[in-house]
This record gives sequence, C-alpha cells and structure tokens, in this order.
Amino acid sequence: MQKEAAVPGWGENTRREMNMYGITTVPLEARILYRKGLDLSDQQKDEAAVRYLRQAIIIAPRFFGAYQALGICLSRLGREQDAADCRYRLAAMAAAPAPGRAQAGA
Repeated sequence: MQKEAAVPGWGENTRREMNMYGITTVPLEARILYRKGLDLSDQQKDEAAVRYLRQAIIIAPRFFGAYQALGICLSRLGREQDAADCRYRLAAMAAAPAPGRAQAGA
C-alpha cells in the first residue's frame, strides 16, 4: 500500500470533510486536484478550478464531491447546460449502488 505524502494545508478538517463526502477511496492525485480546484473556486477563479476538477474526475470518475464542485463552478461561469450535466451525473451516482456494494433489499 502506497503511503500518502503530506500535502501542505491539509489538516484534520480536510480529512473529516473528505470522510463526510465518502471520498476516502479516491486516489491521492485526484484528491490533490480536487483540493486545488476548491481553493481556486474559493478565490473566484472558476475557469482554473474547472480544469483541476475535470482532471480529478478523469482519475476518479465516481468522485461525487468533484462533480458537485464542478457544477457550482460551471453555473457561476454561466455554463448552465454543463452544470446541468453535472447535476444529472450526481443524481445517477446517488441512485446507483457503488461498485462492489450490495443494494439494499437485494
């Protein structure tokens, strides 16, 4: 198992947030890109944030938090159709069981 490198600025709050969103199994590289995207989004640099968030999604296609943040950035940029696509993907992920997990009642 690969040991995760320390990322500057990542504290217990970030780990707690990641656990809350169920992203503990997301590869480290995707989590770093996601965090960079969130930081840029917080600075209102949405175009740059979109690039980082899309890269995180390429690495981890079921990364719920990255889709959520991407949708927000796209909406703020006025790209409503792209933001709606993110919302659709979020709804599809929420409705489908995660790979390797049994569905309730099955």
